[in-house]
Amino acid sequence: MNIKTSTNDVSGHRFSEHLLNWIKSSSKAQNSIVVLIILVFAGINIFSVLRDFSLTTDEDKHYLYGENVISGDSTRFDDSKMPITALNVLPKKIATFLGDERLIYFGSKFYTARMVTIFFSCLIAFLVFHWARLLYGFMPALFSLLLYVLDPNIIAHSQLVTTDIYVTGAFAFAFFRLWKFANERSLRNGLWCLFALGISQIAKYTAVLLFPLFFIALLIFDLSDRSKSLEVKENFKVFAIRYMRYAALTIIASILIINLGFLFNRTFTYFGEYQFRSRLFQNIQADFPALHFLPVPVPYPYLEGLDYMRNTEQSGLLSGNVYFLGRISELKGFPGYYIVASLLKVPISTQIILILAQLVYFTQKERRVNFFKNEIFLLIPVVFFTIYFNFFFNTQIGIRYYLPVFPLLYIFSGNLFSGWKDFSVAQKATSWGLIMYLFISVFSYYPYCLSYFNEFVWNRTQAYKFLADSNIDWGQSKNELWKYVSEHPDAIYSPRKVRSGRIVVGINDLVGVTVDPDQYAWLRNNFEPVDTIAYTYLIYKISPEDLDKLCATTAYCDE
Repeated sequence: MNIKTSTNDVSGHRFSEHLLNWIKSSSKAQNSIVVLIILVFAGINIFSVLRDFSLTTDEDKHYLYGENVISGDSTRFDDSKMPITALNVLPKKIATFLGDERLIYFGSKFYTARMVTIFFSCLIAFLVFHWARLLYGFMPALFSLLLYVLDPNIIAHSQLVTTDIYVTGAFAFAFFRLWKFANERSLRNGLWCLFALGISQIAKYTAVLLFPLFFIALLIFDLSDRSKSLEVKENFKVFAIRYMRYAALTIIASILIINLGFLFNRTFTYFGEYQFRSRLFQNIQADFPALHFLPVPVPYPYLEGLDYMRNTEQSGLLSGNVYFLGRISELKGFPGYYIVASLLKVPISTQIILILAQLVYFTQKERRVNFFKNEIFLLIPVVFFTIYFNFFFNTQIGIRYYLPVFPLLYIFSGNLFSGWKDFSVAQKATSWGLIMYLFISVFSYYPYCLSYFNEFVWNRTQAYKFLADSNIDWGQSKNELWKYVSEHPDAIYSPRKVRSGRIVVGINDLVGVTVDPDQYAWLRNNFEPVDTIAYTYLIYKISPEDLDKLCATTAYCDE
C-alpha cells in the first residue's frame, strides 16, 4: 500500500511538472487557457441574462438614449445617460437593416442588448490579463484575470445596459495607453492615448477627472527619470512647451470625439444661452458676463449633462436618500462609504490578495525598482478616486461608482505572484485555495450577484442593516417578487399601514431610501426578517399576537 501511494505521488508530481512545463513552453497553450477563462466568464453572464431578469431602475433609459443617439438625436432627457450605450442598440439596428425576421426578433430582445455589455466586459478581462502579463508574466496575469472574472460586482454589472462597465473599461484602457505612451513616445502610442482618453469622455462624466490625472501621472513619470529631470533643469522652456503641446492635442482630440459621440448637437452654442441647474455653473455664468458670448466647442447636451450631474451630486434630488450602516442622509454622503462598501461587497479572498500584494510590494525594495515606470499608472487613479469617492462625493448609491479602480487593483495584485516558479508548495496551495474560496463565495449568490455580500455578513437577511440602494436592490428582482407573490396568495407586499401576516417589503423601502424612512420604522425597529426573495426583498412573518404586543407597547398603530 505504501509503495503504491509513493508511486502515485511521484506520478502526480511528474504530471504537474509536465503540465507546468507545457504551459511555460507554449504561448499557444497560455492563450488557450486565457480564452477559455474569458469564454467561461461570458457564459456565466449570458446564462444569467437569459433568465430574463427584470430591468434595473434606469436600464430602459440608458437603452432609450442609446437608441436616440444611433437614430441621430443626442438631446438629453436626464443627467447621466451617455452615447456609449448606443453600442447596446447596435444588434437591433443591424438586424433591422438586414431585414431578416429571425435576426430582428433576436436583436429586439433586451437580453441581446445586455450581451453587448458582456462582450465589452470580456474585452476588459483580456486587457487586465494583457497588462498584468506585460508587467509580471503569465502566472501573475492569470491570477489578475481570475480576480476580475470572479468579482461578483463585475459579474453583476457586466449584464446591464448601463455605463458602469463601459467607464470601468475606459479607465483601464486609458491608463494602459498612457503607460505605453510614457514608456515609448511614438506617434502610434500618442494617437492611441488620445483616442482612449477621448472615448472615456462619452462613457461617463467621472472621466472628466482623467485630464488632471493624466497630467500628474505623466509629469511624475518624467520627473522620476534622471535624464528627463536633468532636461527640466537645463531647459525648462522646452519641457514646458512639450507639455503644452500634449495639453493642446488632448483638448483637440477629446473635443472632436465628444462631438462625434454627441453628434455635434448644437456645438458652439453661446455660454450665455445655457440654462444651468447647478450653483457652480450658474455662478460662473453670473460672475463672468464676458463669457456669455463665448461659443462653447462641445455639444450642448454634453455640457448640459455635466451641469445636470453637478446639480444632482450637490442636491441629491434624483438619487433618493443615502443609506449607510443604519443611517439616512437626504443630501450629503457619509465619509468612508466606499471603503466600508468594499469591505462588505468585495470577496474576502480578493481582499486578502490585495492586502498581501500591497504589503509585499511596499516592503520589498526590489519590487519597487520600476514603480515610477509602471505601477504609478495603476496606483495614482486608485488613490485619487479612493479619496474622492469616500470624502468628496455625495451620490453614494452603490459600489458601482467605485468599479473603475477594480481592474487597476487586480492588475497591480499580479505582482504578488511574481516569481511563481520559486513559490513553495504551501504558497502555491494557499494561492489556489484563495481562488477556490473566491469561487465558492461568489457562486453561492449566483445568479443574484448584484446583491452579493461577503461572509462578513453571514446572515443574508441582515445585509440591509449595512447597505442598500444598488448595492442590493436596483429593481433587478421584480420578476422573482411577482412569482413569489403569485405562489403565496397570503403575502402582503409593501403594506401601507401596520399589519400582521406574511409581509414582503423591498429593502430600499424598508430602510427609507425610496420612501419616507418613518413609513416602515414599525417593521424595521421591531421585527427581523425570516427569509429573502433573491436577496432583494425581505419576508417577515408577524402573528396577530406580535401585532397586539406592538400596538400595546408603541405608538405605531396610532398613526
